[in-house]
Amino acid sequence: MPIIKPFKAILPNSAQAKDIVIALENLTISSAKEIGGLNPISFVHLLVPKIENYYLRGSKQELAFQKIVENFDDFKAKEILLKDQKPAIYIYEFKNKDFNFKGFWTISSIDDYLNNNIKKHELTRKEREKGLIEYLQQTGIDANPVLITYQNNTALYDIIKTETEKPTAISFTLDNTLHQVWRLDEDDLMAKVTAIFKEMPNTYIADGHHRAAAASTYGIERRKLNLKHRGNEEYNFFSSVYISANQLAILPFHRFLKLNGDFDKQQILAFLKKQFNLMAIDKTNLIPKDRGLIGFYFDGTAYQIDLTPLSKHDVLEDLDVSLLQNLILDPLFEIKNPREDSRLNFLGGNIDLKHCIKQIDDGIFDLAFFLYPVMIEDLMAIADLGETMPPKSTWFEPKFLAGLITHEID
Repeated sequence: MPIIKPFKAILPNSAQAKDIVIALENLTISSAKEIGGLNPISFVHLLVPKIENYYLRGSKQELAFQKIVENFDDFKAKEILLKDQKPAIYIYEFKNKDFNFKGFWTISSIDDYLNNNIKKHELTRKEREKGLIEYLQQTGIDANPVLITYQNNTALYDIIKTETEKPTAISFTLDNTLHQVWRLDEDDLMAKVTAIFKEMPNTYIADGHHRAAAASTYGIERRKLNLKHRGNEEYNFFSSVYISANQLAILPFHRFLKLNGDFDKQQILAFLKKQFNLMAIDKTNLIPKDRGLIGFYFDGTAYQIDLTPLSKHDVLEDLDVSLLQNLILDPLFEIKNPREDSRLNFLGGNIDLKHCIKQIDDGIFDLAFFLYPVMIEDLMAIADLGETMPPKSTWFEPKFLAGLITHEID
């Protein structure tokens, strides 16, 4: 069902790739400026550029976009970034001690996003989309792909297995993670991969709803302005990585509360003991080993909350994050809107449990709930129903490097 398209990607110079690419997760303005000051070939100069003359005409934001475009052209002129001369589909591998993913890096049709052929499970915020749209509009740089998943497909698996035995286009290790790229540019092979995807009944956005929404909105605007619109222009597509659901890793988002002293310790424990099976456990076992169990750390003691008897046989309501919200956070702490309640903080991915416990012992937070990951089958079922997941319920791996494979929207 999804329409994918080979494209002329912009890749880093293979000899300098690990110095060019940049991890976006946890990147701040200050850290970006520090990296940019130390590394003149970092892709960060296409994200947070150094503006040396603030007396040029235009707002600070306008100057920043102008500088990004100048840097982009400069990187291509100096062959820091190289544009392929022939369209291709790419295979990408991410491998470290925890994960090993291989998937197809391509571009996807915005019509498939708009028509729900690529299914969604998350609401997007217009203010966040706006910034992404403006970046695309001003720079033409589509460098952070949308992660899309699909049911295991033997034909695609066989192609990945065969093609990754061939020489790589790019291979480097960064922060103990191996990143490798293979270029698939044979016409017959690209047609085969494209046809397999077109036959798929469903695909699902795993991570990157805002990026997909922004690219689609931008593409629609470009269509309106192009009297000769044909449908194959680059603005009709967005960068995407397709990884089979049986490879994808979903990690949980844990909940941390800072109650600002306005709570009664005994009342909290009494509520939980009355409503649930609450059992004291060792601190090292706070991360649940199965769905329906929640780790709870409070006042120096670790507990396990058993929610398994509460199933309503409703895939959305039976999610651990839904049960936690509806049965504990709302009635006990009056957290009605987890997206906006300032007392509630989220931490996702591979966490340092000892550090988390110390933050609570030190009073940075008052208590925490640790969750088991959402199952990919549940996420797909919810997307199939046209429903949305609760906020901050899934942390997906892998997270991609900006500058590794860039789609240019001209």
